[in-house]
Amino acid sequence: MFDKPHYLISFILDNQPQSRTLEYEGDELDPQLAQSLLRQRFAELKDAQLSDVQVQKRTKPSDEGHDIPGHYKQP
Repeated sequence: MFDKPHYLISFILDNQPQSRTLEYEGDELDPQLAQSLLRQRFAELKDAQLSDVQVQKRTKPSDEGHDIPGHYKQP
C-alpha cells in the first residue's frame, strides 16, 4: 500500500485525454480541488484549460495494474 493516499486524476486537455497521479492527505479529493492541485504541482498545467476532471482513489500501487484512467477504457 501507499504511505499517503494516491489519486489518479484524469482530464481532457486540448481534446486529448491526460492523467496525473497525486498524493493527497485527505480521505476524499473532489474534482475542483484536484484541478487546483494539478495546476500547483505541474507547471505545464498552470494556465491550461482542463475539462472533464475525474478523480479515482488508488488502492494498489501502479505496478500492480489498474492504472488505466476512465478516458482510455474501451466500451
